[in-house]
Amino acid sequence: MYLDQRTKKFLKVFALIAVVFLLAGCERNLDETGHLIASRAINESTPWSLSQLGFFDFILTYPIARGILFISNMLGNVAWGVVGMTIFINILILPIMIKSTESTQKMQLLQPQLEKIQRKYAGRKDQASQMRQSAEIQALYKKNNISMLSSFSTFLTLPIMLAVWQAVQRVEILYDSTLFGLELGITPMSAITKGAWQYVIIVALVGLTQYLAIEINNIMLKRNPRYKVSKQQQSMRTMNIVMTVMIVWFALSMPTAMSLYWITTSLITVTRTVYIQLYHIEKKKDK
Repeated sequence: MYLDQRTKKFLKVFALIAVVFLLAGCERNLDETGHLIASRAINESTPWSLSQLGFFDFILTYPIARGILFISNMLGNVAWGVVGMTIFINILILPIMIKSTESTQKMQLLQPQLEKIQRKYAGRKDQASQMRQSAEIQALYKKNNISMLSSFSTFLTLPIMLAVWQAVQRVEILYDSTLFGLELGITPMSAITKGAWQYVIIVALVGLTQYLAIEINNIMLKRNPRYKVSKQQQSMRTMNIVMTVMIVWFALSMPTAMSLYWITTSLITVTRTVYIQLYHIEKKKDK
């Protein structure tokens, strides 16, 4: 991917800000036994205090946690609070994701042409050749109306999704709640080792929905007659499997409520991708 100097400077500044946010939001919430650390718990009486919570939690995590509690009080179960707040957050970031998905799909459709340009200049390391290669790629992007910044807009949502992930873990009443006979505060792994095999079902659903959420973009791409599988996309399949296995491991070793969060997020991703494909990408193409 080739970027102009202005874009590179913007991305460097943004990356620095993102790293600060991510590090601020990665503080540990659970102890060695998988129980919520008391000082990290959020409940109805937790004050919205910058000095007590810290910047990241004050801006993002606490409001999301209180949103979960608000929806929980309305619907009678913290599990529905997690589902409802996850849906609400994804609706908020939908405009960003529409732009990002459109740009990503255009990039994937252009992969065969990009690889052709790269083969043309393979082994030519001199500055003149590199500049010509960059110019051809930039011209290809311009011809297809692709903005590099829209491809990176997804990263704007990372602090928000991290805050949701943090908030789900830190809502105190979650650890005493159940849904469909599943205890939301215990880890599926600990339950399965005690013979509670019903927890296998929710972990399996995490794996299936996560893999579908990763693959849905490729599935929708095949609707486009210009679609051709590129070398990059072939190599990504192994990475997708590794990512799915990693999420399944997290689901096994974290409170069951996190599985509910991952399933909800994956189903939203699938629905959002199909919606964007049908009502934004294909509708624009038809016009």
